[in-house]
Amino acid sequence: MIDPLTAFAVAQGAIKGVQAAIKMGKDINAISGDLMKFFEAKDVVAKAAVKKKPKGFGQSDTAVAFETVMQLKQLQDAEAELKQMLIWSGNDDVWNAIMLERNRMVTERKKAEAEAAHAKAVRAEEISDIVNFSLWSALVSSIVGLVAWLTWQIVGDGR
Repeated sequence: MIDPLTAFAVAQGAIKGVQAAIKMGKDINAISGDLMKFFEAKDVVAKAAVKKKPKGFGQSDTAVAFETVMQLKQLQDAEAELKQMLIWSGNDDVWNAIMLERNRMVTERKKAEAEAAHAKAVRAEEISDIVNFSLWSALVSSIVGLVAWLTWQIVGDGR
C-alpha cells in the first residue's frame, strides 16, 4: 500500500492529467486511467486521515491534523472540479454512473465488514461458552473427585 504523501502527489498528478486531456478534447476513455489513479489515491489519503498519528517527536497532533485536513480539502476540491469538467464535457452520465457504483460498493463493503464483525463476535462468544463449560466441568469433576476420595477415606478408616 502506498503512503498518504505519495498518494496525495499521485492524485494531484492524475487530476492535472485529466484536466489536460479534457482541454485537448479527448474522450472519457482516454482519461479513465487518470480517473482511476485519482480515486484510488484519494481513498488512500482519506483512510490515512482516519488512522494518522504524529510522525515523531517534533510534530504535534494539531500539525498532523492540519496537514491531513488540508490534503483532504484539496482532493475534495479537485473532485468537485473534476465533476464539473465531466459535466461540461457532456459526460455527466459517466460521473453519475461512477458515483452510483462507488456508493453501491461502499454499501456492500460496510455490510461485509458488519457481517464479519458479527461473525467474529459470535465466534468469540462460542469460545467463551466452551471455556466456561470446560472450567465448570473441571470444577464439578474436582468436587466429585474430592467427595469420592473423602468418602473412601472415611469408609476405609471405619472398617
